Amino acid sequence: MSDTDPYSPYMTLQFNMRNTHDLYKLGYKTILPHLDNPPLDDLDNFLGYCRAWAASIVGHHDSEEEVLFPFLNQKLDFSAEIEQHVFIAEGLTGIIKYIDESVANHAAFDAAKLKDMMVTLGGPLFEHLDEEVEDLAPEKLKVFTPEEISKAGKDLMVYIRAHSDKYVTLPFMRCHTPPELKEIWPPFPWIVKRLVVPWFLAPKNSGYWKYAPYPMV
Repeated sequence: MSDTDPYSPYMTLQFNMRNTHDLYKLGYKTILPHLDNPPLDDLDNFLGYCRAWAASIVGHHDSEEEVLFPFLNQKLDFSAEIEQHVFIAEGLTGIIKYIDESVANHAAFDAAKLKDMMVTLGGPLFEHLDEEVEDLAPEKLKVFTPEEISKAGKDLMVYIRAHSDKYVTLPFMRCHTPPELKEIWPPFPWIVKRLVVPWFLAPKNSGYWKYAPYPMV
């Protein structure tokens, strides 16, 4: 199997990262228009959806810093990505804090303020997401063996499964995955994607997902 084979570990790592980042871009683009005319009669659910977006990125970055970047930094330089995480983390922390305050006190919610926070974060976030995918191009990863890359990908998934809020992260991933990818991505067993997520995990926060762009199944 060559490093350009679509099923090679080199291609798979970048493929999974690109699709994961596309979730966050889509969530951002979904949230922003709502902030011009927020659903005040369903505020808890809408803010829950916004929080799911932000918390999912936080969890994703945690997994990179704990597992992926230490591996990659053995032979490559991902210090720029780590530096970008600092600014993004500050923005996401502020957004999550403001959402929590607004859930506790609806009268304190100001959609224009949340939109300003999102817009301030948006440019650096999108730039980071795109650059990181570029830096995982297969030709750059050839300093590692296929076995090393494959193990890093598996270790990353183990960390994500152990540390994610399954009632938020998995439903968020599923309802932001476009129809043409749902059969092959995320890289979970069929029973998880088609049964566990929509029927056992998603219902806990079902109100959130009405704002998502795609069906859960």
